[in-house]
Formats: sequence, C-alpha cells, structure tokens
Amino acid sequence: MSDTAHYRFQSDQARRLARQVTDATVREKLLEMAEEYGRYADLIEARSIERVPAEAAHQSAPCS
Repeated sequence: MSDTAHYRFQSDQARRLARQVTDATVREKLLEMAEEYGRYADLIEARSIERVPAEAAHQSAPCS
C-alpha cells in the first residue's frame, strides 16, 4: 500500500468511527484526525506529481 493510500484509508477509518461514537468531543477529534490524514495524503500526492515532470525532463535531456 502506498503512503497516499495508507493515509486516505486512515482518513476514511476515522470518519467511519466518528459516525459511530456518541461523545461529541471524541467525534470532533476523530474528524480532525481524518482531515489531517487527508492533508498528509494530498501533500504526498502533490510531491510525487512534482517529481515526475522533473524526472521525465532529466531523462529526455541529451547527453553530452
């Protein structure tokens, strides 16, 4: 499982748990955790997208 998939899974799990708990404080914390996991996944995904064009440009550059 990739890091992105892992954090998205954790985010989904936290949201599911938040729907099941009755304690408002616990629910809010779980939703905060879900948001944080989602941000981690977005950040990792954005960084991997930034690297791909740079690597592609490097590979296609003529050797001297």
